[in-house]
Amino acid sequence: MLATLENTGRMMGMIARIMHDEARQAAAESRRRILAGEARELEGLAFGVKDVIQVAGSPTTFGSPAYAGFVPAVTAQAVLNLRDAGAILVAKLATYEFASGPNSFTRNVWDERRRSGGSSSGSAAAVGGGLLQVALGTDSGGSIRVPAAWCGAVGFKPTRGRVPTSGVPPLSWHLDHTGTLTQTVTTAAAVFGILAGERSVRALSGDAALRPLGGMRIGVLGGWFQVTEPEVADVTREAVTALSDLGAELINVDFPLIEQVNPDAVKRVLVEAESAALHDTDRPGHGHAFMHMLEAGTQLRAVDYIHALRLRSLLAEATTALFGGLDALVCATSAIVAPFEDQDVVRLGGRMMALADVVARNTSIFNISGHPAVTVPSGLGRETGMPVGLQVIAPHWRDDVCLRIGRAFQAKVGTLGPPGLV
Repeated sequence: MLATLENTGRMMGMIARIMHDEARQAAAESRRRILAGEARELEGLAFGVKDVIQVAGSPTTFGSPAYAGFVPAVTAQAVLNLRDAGAILVAKLATYEFASGPNSFTRNVWDERRRSGGSSSGSAAAVGGGLLQVALGTDSGGSIRVPAAWCGAVGFKPTRGRVPTSGVPPLSWHLDHTGTLTQTVTTAAAVFGILAGERSVRALSGDAALRPLGGMRIGVLGGWFQVTEPEVADVTREAVTALSDLGAELINVDFPLIEQVNPDAVKRVLVEAESAALHDTDRPGHGHAFMHMLEAGTQLRAVDYIHALRLRSLLAEATTALFGGLDALVCATSAIVAPFEDQDVVRLGGRMMALADVVARNTSIFNISGHPAVTVPSGLGRETGMPVGLQVIAPHWRDDVCLRIGRAFQAKVGTLGPPGLV
């Protein structure tokens, strides 16, 4: 595995650092425990972490030239939890600077000409390409779910605050989540149970999650959420039919406020303002794109930030209200399949739109509201052959509902499988 990560992973731009010594030592300890009958819950499971997640004694650059050679003294609690359960950290994975966007050096495993998404790009590419079963990522507007959808992986953003963020420098303290990228929802449930310390959730990794969805009422988000590329619409329509076949009752759901208040615009103000404050006394030497974002944050007025906080509250309340009488909501994770690397605009809803305004169109609202959401591969676009993801969203603290629906859906439609890298 380390050799494949070193070769293929680096060639595809996934890797920030391979943890050779730690991985070998941990693997030896896992073998000892297994032979002694002392295996822990995730014994021997290899995982990687996005390079904004700190690991004591290991260079962690946060994707920033300003932090080249930085070695933290602390390890993120999420990493400690997985290590304590027997998982083996094998790699730090590529990301954009301080998790603030996509990157141009991690290639999409399904088509090297296309973007992998961001900012958990190395994590999504490594898992979607079959090099790793598990990776940790962060998500402030879609940074786990969008790259997971574009690379054919499962991306899970738990309820905000359910997985510890200590040891993960924030991008936005109102929006940040720590979560997972995996090949299956089964694995996501097992790992989430360890991260959150929820033994009841860990049981979802077993056959109990395969029971039909009879009795569940699932809202199908319309309007805003159905403005997608035609091939995304086709795959999503088939995915929703699969949920009905599993016994779920489907209800069409409108979200009038989101047609009036763009959640991604609200997210952008919060990220710019809070990142500028967080890095106000930071060292010089950041990359151009990140510096541009920080400068934009310093130009915002206090009233702009207050308005964004007010709109955040309104959007969060309206999102929570959608769950009245419903167990979950569903929509396409991304309105588009992975775009080409040099592509800056897309045609959506009959008009040309800036790519930056489309990427997190269906995801950022659930960072604003803090609800748990999982993207599960739902098929391949008929024209491009690129992965499409179905996003399942549940009420606060009902992460188990996300995982139950996602597990049953994946069991029915199957996994995409890695695209031939390994």
